[in-house]
Amino acid sequence: MRKLLSAATAIAVLTSFTGCSSKKEKSVPQVKTEIIGTTDSSTDVSEDKPKENITLNYAVYGEMDKEEYNLIKKFNETDNGYVIVTKDYSEYLSPEEDGSILYDEDKARTLNIKLMQDISNGDIDIVRDYYLSGSQTMNRLSSRGAFINLYEMMNTDSEINKNTLNSHILELHETEGNLYCLPFNYTISTLIGESRYVGDNEGWTLDEMISCWEKMPEGSMIEGHKEKNYVYLTILRGMLGSFIDYKNAKANFDSADFKKALEFCNSFDDIYGKYSDPELNAVNFVFEQRFYGFAETHVALCDINVDNYTFVGYPSDDGCGGFINTSGNRLAICSTVTEKEKIGAWEFIRSYCLDDFQTDYYCRKETVIIDGERKEMYLEPKGFPINVSVYNKLANETMNGKLMDSTISVNENQSDIGFLTKKELEHLTDYTNKIQNLSVTIDDDLNKIINDEIIDYFNSEISIDTCIALIQNRAELMLSEKQ
Repeated sequence: MRKLLSAATAIAVLTSFTGCSSKKEKSVPQVKTEIIGTTDSSTDVSEDKPKENITLNYAVYGEMDKEEYNLIKKFNETDNGYVIVTKDYSEYLSPEEDGSILYDEDKARTLNIKLMQDISNGDIDIVRDYYLSGSQTMNRLSSRGAFINLYEMMNTDSEINKNTLNSHILELHETEGNLYCLPFNYTISTLIGESRYVGDNEGWTLDEMISCWEKMPEGSMIEGHKEKNYVYLTILRGMLGSFIDYKNAKANFDSADFKKALEFCNSFDDIYGKYSDPELNAVNFVFEQRFYGFAETHVALCDINVDNYTFVGYPSDDGCGGFINTSGNRLAICSTVTEKEKIGAWEFIRSYCLDDFQTDYYCRKETVIIDGERKEMYLEPKGFPINVSVYNKLANETMNGKLMDSTISVNENQSDIGFLTKKELEHLTDYTNKIQNLSVTIDDDLNKIINDEIIDYFNSEISIDTCIALIQNRAELMLSEKQ
């Protein structure tokens, strides 16, 4: 018999998503269930139907990655006493005929309410934040005891543990020493600048960044631009998460640093809604860089000497401005599972961190036709593998030319850039293990509030104090409704 969340937890989970709902659907969408790897597919899997295997329900919606589909299929075809049943909530989002889903705030809210109900009722055993409409939903659930501590399973696992996975990234996901979600893939975001302009420290405060900017040569720009909205999108937007405390439902946009950051952006050219062509020959202050693959890292760094540049990051009060992003690539096991279900659920989610899936997920391919010939091409990776041995293997293969082409096309001219170098890899790895912050994915509705008010301020439609007050009040109201 399934256990339920405690009454207090269940109420907290549900009220955080029902407070804003004002519309009723004319007809209740169906949750479609499927056992991938078999022909058993229906709109209902009866709890009373005798089953030889223990079923584990996994919430999904929209199009599933081929690699994940194959992983589930392989798991279900293995005689291990468990089977994954996918519960597809796509109908709540009214997908198009081709299966694509257009974002609709009301439908997304209805979907979240249904998902939270099913999680609190014990109808879902495994979740991935990719299917939870944003990483903050998983964070809120984690803080309310909705998931088990995965270290309980990991500490007795010889293959998947803190020695075989990137322990630094696991530790960044800990809550009071517990691990409630398992990341299997990550990207890195930072700002990079020439050391002679930004200094040698891999991190800076807002005051330090502004001081460095004021010392730049006349005519200097940011990625070839000086429009205030471009500066906001490049620098300030990356640090917005530092002004939000989702756990305690608090906003800190009324801080001195946020006001100072807005004033800094507003000091640039008064152009909104359009950008001039970038001044490629201008002295550049910093540029934003996202690292998500070894070949892409080399392409980004091959034109610069990493010894002369600093990964300075986004300005922050602690001076640690780089971000690791695992959003969409985190798995959790619901605390409503039984002991037997917990064993099977762990066996499933750990497979995302094993060598086979980690390699397949990174080395995705597609077939293309070039000059009448069918060729297999590597797709851009979605991030770095958390499995240390796979990380090292793929990095070495990239340095040896197996996973990248040394020739790139720039303005219709072919250029040989070589392969990933040992120095670039060491720089990337060392920097990753120094980053102390996870990227905070801001809810779409909150992000829209912030952007709308900032735009009005940039356009001189409201004062900076009014802008900050509106953002602070609306953000805190929204955060409290979701608490």
